[in-house]
Amino acid sequence: MDYRATLKRIISSQYAYKGLRITAAVVIPALILYQYDLLAYMTAIPLGALVVGLTDSPGPFHHRRNTMLAAICTNFIVVVITIFMHHNPVFIIPAIIAFGIFFSMLGIYGSRANSIGLLALLVFIFNIDSKASFGNPWLNGLLFTAGGAWYFTLSMFLHTLRPFRYIQQQLGDTLRDTAAYMHKVAAVFKPGQDHLSLVDELRNQQIVIQHQHDTMREMLLDTREMVVDSTVKGRTLMMMFLDSVDLFEQLLTLQQNSEKIQANFAESEILLQISSAIETLSSRLSDIALAVQFNESLNGTADVDKIVNDVALAFASERKKKLNRSNIEAFISLRQIVYSVQDVGERIKRLHRLTRYEQKTIRDYSRDEDLRGIKRSTELSPALLVQNISFASGHFRHAIRVTLAMLIGYVFSLFFTVGHGYWILLTIVTILKPGYSISRTRNTQRLFGTLTGVAVAFAFLYFVPNNTFAFLVMIVTMILSYSLLTINYYVSSAFITIYVLISIHLLNQSDFTAIVKDRAIDTLIGCTIAFIVSLFVLPVWEEQQTPIMIEAAIEANHSYFNVVASLFLQKSFSRDEYNAARKKAFVALANLNDNFQKMLSEPRSKQQNMEYYHQFVASSYMLTVHIATLSSLFARAPNNFRRNDFEPLAHNINEKFKRATHLVQHRVDKPVISKRAPITNKVQALLQQRQQEIESGFKEVQSDARVTLRELKSITDEFETIDSLVGDEIRILKVVIARK
Repeated sequence: MDYRATLKRIISSQYAYKGLRITAAVVIPALILYQYDLLAYMTAIPLGALVVGLTDSPGPFHHRRNTMLAAICTNFIVVVITIFMHHNPVFIIPAIIAFGIFFSMLGIYGSRANSIGLLALLVFIFNIDSKASFGNPWLNGLLFTAGGAWYFTLSMFLHTLRPFRYIQQQLGDTLRDTAAYMHKVAAVFKPGQDHLSLVDELRNQQIVIQHQHDTMREMLLDTREMVVDSTVKGRTLMMMFLDSVDLFEQLLTLQQNSEKIQANFAESEILLQISSAIETLSSRLSDIALAVQFNESLNGTADVDKIVNDVALAFASERKKKLNRSNIEAFISLRQIVYSVQDVGERIKRLHRLTRYEQKTIRDYSRDEDLRGIKRSTELSPALLVQNISFASGHFRHAIRVTLAMLIGYVFSLFFTVGHGYWILLTIVTILKPGYSISRTRNTQRLFGTLTGVAVAFAFLYFVPNNTFAFLVMIVTMILSYSLLTINYYVSSAFITIYVLISIHLLNQSDFTAIVKDRAIDTLIGCTIAFIVSLFVLPVWEEQQTPIMIEAAIEANHSYFNVVASLFLQKSFSRDEYNAARKKAFVALANLNDNFQKMLSEPRSKQQNMEYYHQFVASSYMLTVHIATLSSLFARAPNNFRRNDFEPLAHNINEKFKRATHLVQHRVDKPVISKRAPITNKVQALLQQRQQEIESGFKEVQSDARVTLRELKSITDEFETIDSLVGDEIRILKVVIARK
């Protein structure tokens, strides 16, 4: 492992930046207050900075700004109301019901509104405990507001200093995840690989990349509105993102006919050469990601040219040695893989050049249409909230679960002696999520993360009595906890526990064994309550969403196919329409796979027809792969075909897509009549002609048959493969319907 590069990746990521930002916002006022013996009375200031900082997630500038301002105002109201209750259960129980339902339902307005609601509940819980809040409610509210305002000021100041910093960090993470996907693609060409397992890994990584792309689209759209379009850096970052999306589509094409390629060239060195080339290109993309995040320039792309040329030479050598009448089709498929490697190399070179932020590089920038039609954030309509007050709404059911769990936890803390009863409620609120699978995962990670943190903190405080060293450890673990919060909840929970226990010990200089015990017990109680409630109280199972996800995936791939097929049918083509259809297909595929992955964490009784659902998800992924491959073939297609050549093939596929949609919607099959495709006969005749040329010793002659066959064969194969995959989806759906 290259530890230096790994350390640079961690330091340069947006997650580390967020951890440092939040830690600084909390520690700086805490140290100042501590110097003047005011920290015990004004804990609300660093706490206010913390909760507002946790709402400051990556995204468009005005979204971040408005989210933090809304959180500051909301937290002020919650603090004042909560302290006015004087910690009286008669008032707190109705407040739990009101706040629990209202704030938990804010998720209907999106992830940012959901973060405001979640943090408002945490603020409410902090102030329920009589040891955490006291004195004048208005004063406490103002202190909390002051802490939030301090974080807001710091965040806005940092943004003003480096307005493109967030975008560069997000883009770097996006490119790095794409490089990880490319590394997995390289394994497709290695012998002895489990193809199905590789497809599963690639699908899972595609979910990550899709989320990154969605965030980047929002951030770049906003940047185009807040900066002048002629800004070199802004336009360059826009181009890098658009190229990264095109690169991902090219990576899909590398997976075409992988099983056929393995069957025909398993004993050859060419596949290992291709795999090695893709891995090296993946490494170059990681370097580009790092350069973007550190605002560095990269020079020279000679190594990329050499990598691509070596693959082309290896293919030529393999072809010269082994091409014969029987394997000509396999060599045509392999040639398309080589072309795809070359296309990927060109994208890497382009991204490489863009890291220099040169005016000449963006001179031909003309792809504004790529970001048109991006859906803006949901309007904050009260009617939407009212419409979701129904047991048919997943958000309302989630709100009921959260509220009931909080009530159980609060009543438990009243009747049983627990040192820090509010920790039970904190655990419940942070664990419970709308879906059972996510709640279960978070529950496990929180429990074991807390127990790990408790063990480490106990050992540290027992063997290291030095307060100065303890303070330094607290700072480091605090940074790590918030840096890892969204990427590894188990490790983050462990670090949160460590820094919380150390901070309480430093402030109170009390017996740390009691604090450690309380933390472990309270977390265990909270996890138990959360697990029981998530399992038995109005659960929402993923299988209920499966038909919706399947229909969306079929329709999205149908639209994607039609846009690509229009190229071959010589219809009018819109780049904007193409990008929208491609994005829709990628999003639908990611949602479908995410739904399947969540089902794997649910009880066995809720996992119906999982074998067939897995087959459908895999077929949908390969369908998207082959539509992307068909798109890439158009650029290399000959000009001697007519619209009528591919119309029957496109018609047959469209009819099958309609049949699949009808099957999902009405649960009744509707057979279709296929058209005969003369182009397949033409390709077969060209194949026979080419086979005769090879037998006659004209293997290297650039005949018309050779050139035309090379492209038409690949195109018709892709049409036929897409037709077959849609047919597979119909077959799977018919089996699932018959089993219900």
